[in-house]
Amino acid sequence: MDETNQMNRCPSCNQETLERGVQELDVPHFGRVTLFYMRCTNCGFRVNDFSFEGDYPKESRVMIRDRKDMDTKIIRSGKATVLIPELGLELYPGPLSESFITNVEGLLNRFLELLPLFKEGKKLDEFREKIDRALSGEMEFSIILKDPSGVSHFLRDLH
Repeated sequence: MDETNQMNRCPSCNQETLERGVQELDVPHFGRVTLFYMRCTNCGFRVNDFSFEGDYPKESRVMIRDRKDMDTKIIRSGKATVLIPELGLELYPGPLSESFITNVEGLLNRFLELLPLFKEGKKLDEFREKIDRALSGEMEFSIILKDPSGVSHFLRDLH
């Protein structure tokens, strides 16, 4: 199925220039994936989300021991919780949560970008220092994915 509906109203610029679409794909390591997208040709607003065919709730954990582990891929469904206990970082799903595929470095950088929204002053500096140490490979930490849909997981390069 590949379906696009033209000329919807954009929630950002309020123009009738929002394209919406749905596309189904067979993706190696993931199985059947449905991509939902919206993009405005006027202002550039966009939203992408993936729906995976999951079987059952699952919890996955990976240990990051050094800099080379930063390449570990993280596939997170919009329903999954991400926890990094050693850094005190938590990402919970919300009503507009999007699925994403990134690596460990990308996930830590997302947290760095969001920190000022939740922490300030000395606490902000402490969290930044911890994340910077993790990014440089100076500390070991674990990442936990808790996914009620059973889709989220880690992929490590086997080379």
